Amino acid sequence: MDDKKYEKIVEHTISRSVNIAANKVESLRVSEDLKTVIRVYDGEKVGIAGAIGICDENSLLEQAESKLVQGIPYSGISGSSTVREEVNEVCPIDGNEIVEISRSLVEKLCASYPDFIFSNKINTEQYCEEYENSLDVRYKYQGANVQIGLAIKAKSSANIMDLLYSAVRGSYSEEQVVSDIGALLDVYGNKLEIPEDVPVLIPSDIIELLIPHLVAEKYMAGSSLFNGRLGERIFSDKLNLVVSRKPDNEYNIPFFDREGTVVEGDEFPLINNGTLSGLITYRRSAENLNLPLSGSAAADFDSVPSAGSEGIKLLTSDNSLKELVRGKAIYISVTSGGDMTPAGDFGLPVLLAYVYEDGKLLGTLPEFSLSGNVFDVLGGDLIGIAKNDVFSFADETLIVSKFKINK
Repeated sequence: MDDKKYEKIVEHTISRSVNIAANKVESLRVSEDLKTVIRVYDGEKVGIAGAIGICDENSLLEQAESKLVQGIPYSGISGSSTVREEVNEVCPIDGNEIVEISRSLVEKLCASYPDFIFSNKINTEQYCEEYENSLDVRYKYQGANVQIGLAIKAKSSANIMDLLYSAVRGSYSEEQVVSDIGALLDVYGNKLEIPEDVPVLIPSDIIELLIPHLVAEKYMAGSSLFNGRLGERIFSDKLNLVVSRKPDNEYNIPFFDREGTVVEGDEFPLINNGTLSGLITYRRSAENLNLPLSGSAAADFDSVPSAGSEGIKLLTSDNSLKELVRGKAIYISVTSGGDMTPAGDFGLPVLLAYVYEDGKLLGTLPEFSLSGNVFDVLGGDLIGIAKNDVFSFADETLIVSKFKINK
C-alpha cells in the first residue's frame, strides 16, 4: 500500500428477542450481525469499503484502496502503537434462559396485576467491537446487556397502551423488575389533581433537544442555540453533560469511537458546572475547526464518519432525589413529541404523570403539557440531577426543576 494508511472496524452482535403479546410469550428471535469496514487514507483522501457477514479482508482492503479515485476528502489517521481491551459482560443470557426469564416475569406480573395486559419485548444483546489501524493501534470492547421494554394496558382502557416500562442493565433481577412495575401499577387507579407550585421530575431524555446545538459544525456555522458562548456559563452550576465512554456502561458503548479516538479518562465534558466547555466533534470537524476531539465519530459500516451522540449523558448532583425534593413533586412518565424554538422555548405534551413524595408514587394525574425556556429550566430554576429512587432495576436519571404546567 506504499505510504497509505488504513483503519479497520469489526462489529459483531448477537441479539435474542422474546416477543410478548397480550400476556403470552409467543416467539424467540435470534439474530447475529457481523459488519466490517476498512478505510484507506492517501494524503487528504479516503476510500471506504464495507461488508456484512464473513468476508475476505484482503479483498475488502483492495476495494477500499480502489475507491480512492473517488477523491472523497478526509484527513488521515495519526497516533502510535497502543493496545487496550475491555470486557463488560456481567451476565450473558442464552436463548433458552431468556425464554424462561420472560415467561416467569409475565406470569408473576399477571398474577399480581390481573387487571393489566403486558406486551412488547425482552431482549438480550452480546456485543463486540474491534478497531485496528496501520499505526499498530488495537482496541477491543465486549459487552452484554438485558433490555426490558413492556407496553402495559389496563383491561378497562380503550387505549392501545397506557404505560411503558423500559430498562437496560448489564444483569437481570426479576424481583427488581416486578418491584419497579409494581410502583407504577399499585397507584395507577388512584386519580389525583395536579398539585400547585411543586417541582417536576423529568427523565434526562429531554436533554436530546440540546444535542444538535452542541455539534461543532452547527455551532461554528452560527445556527446553534449557544452561538458565541463557548467557554461561558450558560446553565446552572449543577448541570454537567459529558460524552461518556467508560467501559462499565450498560449500553454496550465502546471506549473508542468509530475513528478509534479515545479521550482522557474515557469522558469528555460538554457542559462543566454550567459552562459550555466543549463541542461534539470527530476527526474532520476537530481539525477543520481547531477543536479537541470529543470521541463522537459515528459511521455506518460503509460511510464517511460524522458527528454522533453516543454516550452523551447527564451526571447526577451530589444530593439524592429525597434530598432535592422536600414534599410533593410531579414525576413525568410518558410524553409525546415535543419541540424547541431557536430561542430555547419548548413545549412537551405529557400523557402520563404521577405525584411523587419521599421515594414513592402516590397516584396518577390527568394529561397536561409542560412548557418553558431551556435556559430557565436548566439555569436558575434547576434544583438538581438525581437518580430515580422509585425504581431499583431501571437506571433512570431525572432532571428536577420548575416548569410551567398547562392544564
